[in-house]
Formats: sequence, C-alpha cells, structure tokens
Amino acid sequence: MSISIYKVERIGFGLLLVIALLMAFEPLARLHDPNGSRVSDAFDLPSGISQLQSELRIVAPIKSSAYSDAGVNPATAATATPGPSPLPFSIRAAAVVPWCVFVALVFSLLALVDFLFVRKWFELLSLMGGFSSAIALLYVLVLSSDLLAWTDALMSISDLSSPGDPTLSGRILMANSFMISPGFGLYVLTGCLLLVPFLSITHTIPRVRAVIRSAARVRISQPIHIRPINSHCPAETCTSLDLSRTGLYLESPSNHYYVGMEVYLTRNVPAGSPESLDEHGYVVRVEQMGNAGCRFAIHVISGA
Repeated sequence: MSISIYKVERIGFGLLLVIALLMAFEPLARLHDPNGSRVSDAFDLPSGISQLQSELRIVAPIKSSAYSDAGVNPATAATATPGPSPLPFSIRAAAVVPWCVFVALVFSLLALVDFLFVRKWFELLSLMGGFSSAIALLYVLVLSSDLLAWTDALMSISDLSSPGDPTLSGRILMANSFMISPGFGLYVLTGCLLLVPFLSITHTIPRVRAVIRSAARVRISQPIHIRPINSHCPAETCTSLDLSRTGLYLESPSNHYYVGMEVYLTRNVPAGSPESLDEHGYVVRVEQMGNAGCRFAIHVISGA
C-alpha cells in the first residue's frame, strides 16, 4: 500500500522539530580562553558566556594612550592620560545569545506540541523560533569578529612594554587567546526551524513527488468524476489532460481545489453506476487559471 506523500511530509515536519529540540544537547557555541577550548550546549551556554565576559573584564583595564588617544596631537601626547581599552558592546551584551537560544528552543517545543495535537500554528511558531535562533547565530558571528578586532587592537598598542605594569604583556597574551564561534548545533537548530515553515508554505515535498513520477503519462481526454472528502467542496466531473497508473492531470471550471485535498475519483464511468469503481487519491499540484478555473494533479493511492 502506498504511503500518502502528505503523511511523509507530516513525518518530515515532526522529525525536523524533534531534531531542533535535540540540538539543545549539541555544541551551540565553541569558546576558547586561556584555560583551553570547550563547547557549550544549551545548558552550560549561559555560564560559558558569563565566564567569558568575566575573564575579558580582567583584561579590559589595560591602559594605553596610543589606544585611547590615537588622534591626539604629538605635542600634547606626553601629557595625555592613558585610558582603559573598552570592551566592545557586543561582548558586554553577550548574554543575549543564551536568551535567544532559550527562546528558540521554547518555540520549538510549542511548535512540536501544536503539530502533534492542533496542527494550526506550528509553521508560525517554528518561524519565530528560527528567527530567534538566527539572531543568536548572527550575534555569535558578530561577537567573534568584534573580539578578534579588539584583541588585534590591543596587540598593536605601541607602549605595551611599559615598565610601570610588569603584568601588561601577560594580560595582552591572555586577551589574544580568547575566541568564540558558532557550534554545529546552532546551525542545525536554525536550519530545522526555518525549514519547517518553508516546506509547509511552498509544499515542496508534494511538488517534488509530482515532478519525479514513477509511471509514464499518456495524453488522453476522458471524464473523471471527482468527489472531495471535504464535505464543503462539491463533487463534479472534470476532464483529464493526461493519465497514468498512479496519477491524473485534470482541468476543472472550479477553483476550490487545494494541495493536500483528499478525493475519491471514478474514471470514465458515470458516477453512481453499478460498474463504477472509486479510487482514493489526493491533490499534489494546483495551477489556477483565474476565472477559467484551474488545472490540478492527483496522485492515486489505491482503490476504495
């Protein structure tokens, strides 16, 4: 018995949402500090970000007139007061990353629950989770760039060998050891959550199935009686444009057909006659023709 492509689609949506939730246990960010390299999942990401900020604040008090007063006139540079090298704003606000990841995981869970029991808002919930995860991903990339630029600026300070601060060179080397980058889990989390609404809205899976046909089609015109399972849509007799063992391409003067609609159909026999044989199928593609109706493709699952 053939499995409905829409059952495959629903299974795919469910798997994507489950995979997104499982990314909470995968590396979401890779952190490197003087203590070594480590990966952080959703549970230790907040502490990892906090530790990174704390260690960077230790390095931040490095003072240099060359860094803070780069544009000062040489005549007054000798009297200029050295200032601390400030942390970039992205580093000071790095706590936004774990919060965005937490929001993305919450929306993932809500989307999965809605998909299993309601099936009404899961596309929107998944999209919102995807946006939140994408913000976290982009923020980590910005954070990595700002951190690299900041440490490069410290390394370029001309008066690092100040005899008044024997620990200065050690702190500079310490600052240069910090790195952060997105982990595998953050990429997968973002991709899965954004893929669900994209596949649902575009009906990509049914369209691909309609293009990759397993049976050859023959151009033939015959009356096909269509009876939608949805009681709000009327039954009617349409004209086939081409046929195959597992599919039909029809033309109708109506516009009530939609992708995923399940129907019963009878080929070339007046509906209700004793010799009629109903077949079960579902619509895989609809091409609207304005007021002239539409053309639509049906994949036949089995006989009724």
